[in-house]
Amino acid sequence: MYKFLTKNGQTLAFGLGVVITAIFLISVVSNMGEFTAMAEEKQAETTIFDFGLYGAIALSIVAAIAMVLFGLVQVATSFKSSMKGILGFVALLVIFFVSYSMTDTNVSPYIQGAIDKFEQGGAVFTEGNLKFISGGISTTVILVILAAAAFVISEISNLFK
Repeated sequence: MYKFLTKNGQTLAFGLGVVITAIFLISVVSNMGEFTAMAEEKQAETTIFDFGLYGAIALSIVAAIAMVLFGLVQVATSFKSSMKGILGFVALLVIFFVSYSMTDTNVSPYIQGAIDKFEQGGAVFTEGNLKFISGGISTTVILVILAAAAFVISEISNLFK
């Protein structure tokens, strides 16, 4: 199965995407006249676009599951060559947990205003949520800075080669 998917997986995935897109477009185009004739209030209640949304969600879930499964198979079958990826993932986790643990939970008035708007919509913000969001943002900023530094360093080293 693995060899078959390695050889034909992209073609099958592309074909499945084309089929789902074609079904979606046929259903939308054939019902577009009725959709445009509806009042704007009724257009928000229509189910004309549901197949496309459910298809995209299903394909995303299948892709995520396949990515995790094939990643685990790759790590299990060739652990030694996967060591760089594992170390990179561990470094990413370390950066996130350091950012998470260093997060200050004191909220500025600007952030509190944003939290209040979200809570009016039914969202609940706890101290853990705020630390998780701030840790994620800090991790992203750190990774962007590291990527920019790596780019500059590699360009400088290429200049001297």
